[in-house]
Parts: sequence; C-alpha cells; structure tokens
Amino acid sequence: MANTTNTNSATFSIRLKPGTKKRLAKLAAASGRSANFLISDAVDSYVADHERMLAEIRQAGRQVRSGHYIKHRDMKAWLLSWGTEQELPPPKCVCGKQHHDEL
Repeated sequence: MANTTNTNSATFSIRLKPGTKKRLAKLAAASGRSANFLISDAVDSYVADHERMLAEIRQAGRQVRSGHYIKHRDMKAWLLSWGTEQELPPPKCVCGKQHHDEL
C-alpha cells in the first residue's frame, strides 16, 4: 500500500477551546478521518473561500470606480417587488449600457 502522507506540508500549532477539541475528536472518530486531516481540510476551505471573497470585493471596487453598478435604492425597490402584483423589471446599470449579465 502506498504512503499517502503529504510530504509537502508544514507543522502549525493552534489552540482550540476544550469543547471544540472534544467535538473535533468525535467528528474525527465518526468520519474515520484524523483530526489533523479535518483541521487541514477546514483551513484549506477557509483560505480558498476568503481568497475568492477578497477577489470579488476587489472586482466590485473596480466596477464601482469605473461607473458600473446599480444604485442601492433601485436594487432594494426591485427586490421588495418580488412576488407582488407590481413586480419591477431588473434594475439597470447606472452607466446606461446593457451588460452581458443583464441579458
């Protein structure tokens, strides 16, 4: 059987609340995975999610600075109209142009 240990990893020490440590041990036992695997997997997911979120925030900032956004009051009015007899059409970008995601 091949060794599946990840040799391209580094040790990192963390402090957990006692209750969290206990819950982690139970989850590890129930899932058949090591606590180390679960922690590493959780950190990988957290970092990827936050990298994606920060990239989206930067992209949104670029769009606003270039004049491509929807006014808050227009978006709010549209969302509040959902499911009513007076449902509004989707709001338009303030630049006045139709974008590919508005089609």
